Amino acid sequence: MSSEFVQTQVTLLQRIAMEKTGEDEASWARFFELYYPAMVAFAKGLGGYGNSEDIASEVLVKLVDVLRHGKYERQSGKPFRAYVKTLIRNQLADLYRKEKSRGLGLKVELTDQVKEEVVGAGQDFTAELDVEWAKACQNAAIQHILTKTALSEQSKSVYREYAVRGRPIGDVAKEFGISKNMVSQTKTRIDRMVSAIIAEYGD
Repeated sequence: MSSEFVQTQVTLLQRIAMEKTGEDEASWARFFELYYPAMVAFAKGLGGYGNSEDIASEVLVKLVDVLRHGKYERQSGKPFRAYVKTLIRNQLADLYRKEKSRGLGLKVELTDQVKEEVVGAGQDFTAELDVEWAKACQNAAIQHILTKTALSEQSKSVYREYAVRGRPIGDVAKEFGISKNMVSQTKTRIDRMVSAIIAEYGD
């Protein structure tokens, strides 16, 4: 396994916080590499669709300012993932309100969770948003491994067919000329890499 994916007790957010300006390029590059795809997926899952990349980009700009200048502190009581989700949700809600007020047709189709908050119904959808965020991080981590790592193309293809597309293990083994045990081992190895990436998102 590449050392890039060895899980440590220090999350990506903690590394950024500990580094000095001018010495943090690697951690910031990693931050953008991991968080941006997850944020796009999360915004899309909440109804952002065609606007999801713009929403993620705008939120990233805010996060850079917050982290650069020490405006975010875990001690404030809100976990970082909750903070990120709130920023994305608010960005979506603002876009929804603006488009609705202009009466030019909506480019966002908000999920019930966000709609309820926009109209002020007061319901708590924290659990549902947690599920959406976890799903977005999982998918982003998998895509990162399948597109940006030095794993063999066969390993990536085996994982894609078996773990992502859900094909029967026997069919995958036969297609690639390997044993079922090898298919299972490949999935286990890559699952561990996925878990290590997800750990970098922190709480």
